[in-house]
Amino acid sequence: MLTLTTGLLLLALIAVALYAFGVFDTPYLGAFRFTFYLLLVLLALAVWYGSMNPSHEGYDPTVGAR
Repeated sequence: MLTLTTGLLLLALIAVALYAFGVFDTPYLGAFRFTFYLLLVLLALAVWYGSMNPSHEGYDPTVGAR
């Protein structure tokens, strides 16, 4: 689920960056730049959270079975 969230954030970041830095003509550059930086922070947090907090430790039922 975290990989899906990170991928969607990355795609949204790319799309908003195209608008924010003038590839498409829009009068709302300030709003798109704010959204770009917000998505950039969210992407960095998602990558950090995914790399620092493993979702599970794993389970091995054979440990201590003897």
